[in-house]
Formats: sequence, structure tokens, C-alpha cells
Amino acid sequence: MENDTDRDQTIDLETRSGDAGATGRDHDACLVVISGAPLGARIMPSIEGTVIGRDTACDFRIDQRSVSRQHCRISLDQGCYWIEDLGSTNGTFVNDQPVERVPLRDGDLVRVSDTTLKFIAAGNIEASYHSELHENTIRDSLTGLFNRRHATEVLKSQIARAAQHPEYRFAMILFDIDFFKQINDRHGHLAGDRVLRQLSEVAQSRVRTADTLARVGGEEFALILPETSVEDAAQVAQALCERVSNEPFDIDGETVSITLSAGVAEWQSEMQGLEDLLRSADAKLYRAKSKGRNCVVGD
Repeated sequence: MENDTDRDQTIDLETRSGDAGATGRDHDACLVVISGAPLGARIMPSIEGTVIGRDTACDFRIDQRSVSRQHCRISLDQGCYWIEDLGSTNGTFVNDQPVERVPLRDGDLVRVSDTTLKFIAAGNIEASYHSELHENTIRDSLTGLFNRRHATEVLKSQIARAAQHPEYRFAMILFDIDFFKQINDRHGHLAGDRVLRQLSEVAQSRVRTADTLARVGGEEFALILPETSVEDAAQVAQALCERVSNEPFDIDGETVSITLSAGVAEWQSEMQGLEDLLRSADAKLYRAKSKGRNCVVGD
């Protein structure tokens, strides 16, 4: 996985309302970040209420010091979405006016510190446009999995949560296809792309809803597992490797078997940041390759 300094910033997907594109909610009401960080992010308000703030427990997190831990809440009341300030230090603004609790109307601009969000009412075709734009921002175009930038943001969010709650554990699996260059050299890059797509489908079928599976390089993938120890993550990696090795990959009428090598790393309190976690996973993946490939290294 490449150094984080080489990556652009992308959206923070810590909403609990799920992936709108996957649930057919493209025309539901939403708020889209049009200025500030994380630019392009989209909030799909839940029926239970959606809290915006700096705390990792918030439904939508804005990691800025000027944002209160629990800054404001969006809730549905009698068919109308309302926004309520939660006693924030710097206030919540709608169309540049400070508010305590007001209904949101199509096109309203909500400002939380340096971040501005646009409210798009249900049924507005603009919501579908933002849904597609949002997906293009966070998805890998070949496989449909999350991309490297999104994986980076998820890892940053997990690290921030662990910093606030020292007992919190999470792990990541870094894996790639063994001898993938031989497939490209023998069958061509189009065949290699088909293998990557099929592998992505197989891997996705083994992933929990809370996990994040991303393509982070040519044939390299990352699986981020919240609330998971390195031991449990290693078992997940082993099961995935076995599942893939038993999967027939058809290339131009020829059945090909592929194997994976995987490195498993868990966040440790002594780590200084994202780079330390990635370095640990990279080193373990390298050890798996050195041991002959088709194996998992997690200790």
C-alpha cells in the first residue's frame, strides 16, 4: 500500500445509514459537503436521527478542532427534516443565520464551522447525481470495490477511534495475487482484469457488512476489520485464501487456479500513525511471499 503522503484526501464514510447506491435511496433526502472537509461527502439522514460532530461516535464525523464533539443533529419530524444545534461552541448556521432548531428546505446551506453542506430534499433529481458522483469518488472503476483513498480514510477513522478508546481493537489484512504478472504475460491484461474482477466478487462474498474491502494497487487488496484482533483477522485471511485457491478462474476456456499471500496487522497503541500500521502489514505480506507464497503471516 503506497505512502499516505502520496494520496489525495477523500470523503469520510462514517454514516450509519449505509450505502445509498446499494439500497436504492438515490432520490432520498441528503446533505452534501460542498465546501470544506471532507469535500464531496454525503449524509443520508436516518429515521433515528443523525448526529454531526468531531467525536468518533458521531454518525457523521468532521475532524476539525472548531467542531464540537456533538455539534448538531438532523432528525425527521412529521415528514420534515429538522436540524438542531446541540449546544456547540461555535454554533450551527443555516443560510448564514445561527439556529437552534429549524426545518430544512430544499437547497438550504448548513454551515458547521468551516464545512458547508447543501440540503437536497427527497425526490430532487440532484440527489441521484450526487449519488453517482459519490460512488465514483470512492470506488475502483475495474472491480467496483472501494478504492485506496477511501481505505485510507477508513483507517484514519479507525485510528482516531482507537486513540479515544484505548481498549478498541481493529486489524487489517493486506493481500495480493501470487504470480499475477505471469497471468498478464501469458494471457494478456484483459484476462488479468477478468481475474481481478472475479477475485473481487469472491472476496466480497466473504466480507462482513462492517468491514471495508478495497483495491489498493494493481493486484493488491486491503480488508479492514473493525473490532477484530490480529488472531481473528488471521483466521479470516486464511479462510479467504482457501476459498480463492478452490475457486476455478476461467481464462479463455482454460481453467486457472490462483493463490493469495496475506499479511495481517493489528493497530498497536505504540504506533505513531497510519504509516506504522501500513508498514507492519507490508512487512508481513513480504514475509508471506518469502515463505513461498500461498500463506498468511499474522504474528
